[in-house]
Amino acid sequence: MITLEAVREHAATAPDRVAVSDGQETLTWAELADRVAAVRAWLTRSLDADESNRAMVIAGNTVRVVVATAALTSLGIPWVGVDPERDGATIGEQLAAVEPTFIVVDSSLPNLPEDFWPRWGDSAVLLDLVAFPAFDTRVTHYLAVAEGEHQPAPWVQPPFSALGFTSGTTGTPKLFVRRKRTENQRVAFLRDRFAFGPGDSFLITSPLAFASGHVWAGAALALGAAVRLGPPDAEAAVEVLATERLTGAFFVPPFLDRVLEAATTTHRGADLTALRFLLTGGRHISPRTIDQTRSRLGDLLYVYYATTETGINTMADPADLAAAPYAAGRFMPGVTVRALDPDTLGELPPGRVGLLAIDSAYAMDEYVHRPLDTVELDGRRHILTSDYGYLGDDGRLYITARSEPRLDVVRVEGAIKEDPAVRDVCVTSGLDGADTGAVAVVVLRPGLAPELRDRALARAGEVLGRFAGPARVTEAERIPYNSAGKVALLVLREELAVRLSAA
Repeated sequence: MITLEAVREHAATAPDRVAVSDGQETLTWAELADRVAAVRAWLTRSLDADESNRAMVIAGNTVRVVVATAALTSLGIPWVGVDPERDGATIGEQLAAVEPTFIVVDSSLPNLPEDFWPRWGDSAVLLDLVAFPAFDTRVTHYLAVAEGEHQPAPWVQPPFSALGFTSGTTGTPKLFVRRKRTENQRVAFLRDRFAFGPGDSFLITSPLAFASGHVWAGAALALGAAVRLGPPDAEAAVEVLATERLTGAFFVPPFLDRVLEAATTTHRGADLTALRFLLTGGRHISPRTIDQTRSRLGDLLYVYYATTETGINTMADPADLAAAPYAAGRFMPGVTVRALDPDTLGELPPGRVGLLAIDSAYAMDEYVHRPLDTVELDGRRHILTSDYGYLGDDGRLYITARSEPRLDVVRVEGAIKEDPAVRDVCVTSGLDGADTGAVAVVVLRPGLAPELRDRALARAGEVLGRFAGPARVTEAERIPYNSAGKVALLVLREELAVRLSAA
């Protein structure tokens, strides 16, 4: 997130220009500077400067979160967000992993851990973002108090470090430490590729709890642009883009698909011509999504391949997407990706699918509670991912699957989505907890005639069979995604089990 010093620089040149808005509350640069300064001063008196402070944020996307996290960043206090949509037990596990000394919390959330107040009220300073006491917490401080008049106490800036959680698609997210500033990578990209800066505006609907959300927000603010924290509803997001004339946006792929659906149906008349670029990442996209974006918005889509552990690894620009729609793009500066034999960890030649290993200037340093899988190649540390793919002769990286060495999930899903009757699809294996081969979970468009439904399911089976041999197809009402845009496999398995048992 942005520091107070950077906020003050922008406030000095454009005090009345909007810095951040969430649809309910808007702050100019001058107002943001005043509020961050107040919370920063309060923190210096509420926390022990000699302690190794760590902070957690349990809240949705609001201006108040930006104020609190900017104050933390200004003091060099590492902080990490948790997805507020997670269940209370998972949030409790994440709290225990961090052992925070300071917690920013929205007490109106319905899924806080049952023991949250007694467990953390005695060991951490709690800052509640609600405007008034919603519960008898007694140990909680409220933002209105923190933003009062406070004289800052002496504070020694600790060495830079950042905490983060992996997305946790199959379980509890894992905590890691990074000692490099990944926002520098995004600042350079926005500045050099788009000449992005004052006068621009950036829509972010991804939670600030995830690195992609708060790092893109911090990069946009660092360049003096306005950040609009967007609504989680796709139709509302289209309205915001049109009415507020926003110039850039970041959507995770499932949300992008819903935005495109709204922009081509219920909101096909919305004026989106102010948009200069659109970023997406976190999961692969289909050629259909690329074509729909080009038809509705023009050549402004950029797709990146990133991991939580390594930052952005590759970027595909509109020319890449036109020439090779299944490509993940070309290496970002300071990044090398290699495909390795999963058994020997030997490097494979271009065109051979292997386990991906990444050497990145923005890589994490370590997991906190488990070892980090790495391999040394040419004297450089490479982080071993769970992703598979290959290097093309065209200089682009192609991702095939996550944890699926024998199946090109990206191409299979893309081919299945060529059927206009298919709304969404997830191809995976071991969906029932056993190694029973590949399965395509297909979501069909509502209102299909029975013969069209049968034809679409049969075609999905044919496509999957060409790539995976004997295959299964099952229909679902939805593909559940987490807020980072990745398939929530545990939830998908549970929902399908309920569906099958009721059939």
